[in-house]
Order: sequence, then structure tokens, then C-alpha cells
Amino acid sequence: MTSEPAAAPAPPTKAQIFVKRLSSTLALWGLVTAAIVLGHSWLFFILLGFLGVAGVLEYAKMDATLPRPWRVGFIVLSVAYIAGTFALCHKRGGDWPAEVDLAFIALAGMAAFLPALFRPLEGRATLWTIVYTIAGFVYVPWMWSFMTRLLFAQGVDDGVVRGVPALLFVVAATKFTDCGAYAVGSLIGKHKMIPHVSPGKTWEGMIGAFLGALIAGLAVWYGYGEARMGFSLTHAVVLCCILAAVCIVGDLAESIVKRCLAVKDSGRMLPGIGGALDLIDSLLWTGPVFYFYIKYVSSAP
Repeated sequence: MTSEPAAAPAPPTKAQIFVKRLSSTLALWGLVTAAIVLGHSWLFFILLGFLGVAGVLEYAKMDATLPRPWRVGFIVLSVAYIAGTFALCHKRGGDWPAEVDLAFIALAGMAAFLPALFRPLEGRATLWTIVYTIAGFVYVPWMWSFMTRLLFAQGVDDGVVRGVPALLFVVAATKFTDCGAYAVGSLIGKHKMIPHVSPGKTWEGMIGAFLGALIAGLAVWYGYGEARMGFSLTHAVVLCCILAAVCIVGDLAESIVKRCLAVKDSGRMLPGIGGALDLIDSLLWTGPVFYFYIKYVSSAP
């Protein structure tokens, strides 16, 4: 007698996924809280550096067809950029010159063509490889660097970073946008928002997204006060709404990349969330928006 094949395991329920995601989120917030309480710059270097490098590695692996020379070059240049900007922050205690970013972006553009000089050209496949690596440098390490800019823009006092309130505001508003959207969408979500990109997102979830951003962002603002935050309550409310909208787009942006590459998650580092890139995808967008708003729109010094 032939034994019947074992039944496929049942897919996890929404409640099980939510519990896993909540556990991973709480663990990450524990690390962030420890870094904030201690306030030492090297702890933030470790946290931001780990997430940035992990995101780079995952992006490089998401396209399994990416040839090794491009993969290695992309990783090396990205890690060099992250390490270089950290070194500048440690030395200067503040934002680094724009010429550093321009130099690395130019280098990424030039370096992406070099491997093609020593390999047979494969038409659009070679061109895709070049574009993928250049876009990846801008998308992951460069856009992630705005979190470091926010943290160190106000300098360091005796090893303690003064930009913690700004960093905490953008992280809280962004991540609670995700939590609010997921919680409300799971409970009452019926109308799909963009099903061809992300089938799980609903228009009802957007209500929770904006509420989550407002609750978390304003809690941080009131906790530190206007003097420490550097911008008024009106700006805080406007920022929460802007960050919520940008967060949703940032999350969908990574979904587009994953769907085009037929990848479910960027990695498996975080149960219920996926990889590091799945964790920071929305922060890659909200970090730059928050930085430029604070620098050019609000009354922050």
C-alpha cells in the first residue's frame, strides 16, 4: 500500500501573523529604547549600521540572477558609504557635506558599468543589472543615511547624541502607521487599496495608519516638549499626516520590487515581518521627507 502524501500545513491566520509581528516589533523597540536611554553614539552606530548593512545584503540577494561582480561591488560600495558617513559623524558630530553623497552616487554610477567591460554583453539583461545596482545604492544605503543625518544633525555632547527626539519622532510615527494600518485593516478592512501590488492593504486600514501616526508622533512631541523637538505642535500634526502618507507609499514601493522579482519577503530575520529591508522600507522614505521638512519648512534651527 502506498501511503497518502501528508497534507500541506495550514497557512498562518491573521491573528498568528499579528502576534509574530507584534513580538518582533516589541523586541526591536526594546533595542531602540536601550539605545535611547543610554544615548551613546556607538550604540546607534551599531543599530543603524546593522539594519543598513542587512538591508543592503538582502537587496543584493533579492535578484537571484544578479552576477557576482555586480553583487560584490554593490555591497562593498554600500558598506564603505555607511562606514564613511559614520566616521564623519563621529569626527564632526553633525551632518556631513553634500559632496560626500554626490561623490558616492557618482562612483556608484561609474562602478556599475565596469564589470560589463570584461564580460559578454547580454542585451537588456546587462542593462538591467547596471540599473539595478545604481538604483539599489540610492534606494537602500543613501536613503537610509537620512536616519543618521537626523540623529547627528544637532551634534553630540560627551558621547550622548542630541538628535534622539527627532529620530524617535520619525520612527514612532512611521512604525505606528504600519501597526495602525495592519490592526484596523485586519479588523474591518474590506475594500482593497492596490491589490495588484499589495493585496492585504485596504482603504479602511488607512484610517488606522493616520491615527497610529498621530498618536505615536504626538506622544513623542509632548514627551520631549517643543523646546527639545525644535518644531511647533502645528508642524508636529502636519508631519504626522505627511509621514503616514509617505510611509504607505514607501511600503508599497518595496512591495513593487518584491513582486517584480517574485519574492515574498526580503529575508527571514524577523518573524512576522520578514527581513531587515521589510522593516526599514517605509523609513527609507519617511527619513528623507522628515529631514527636508525640518530643514526647510519648520521653524527648527
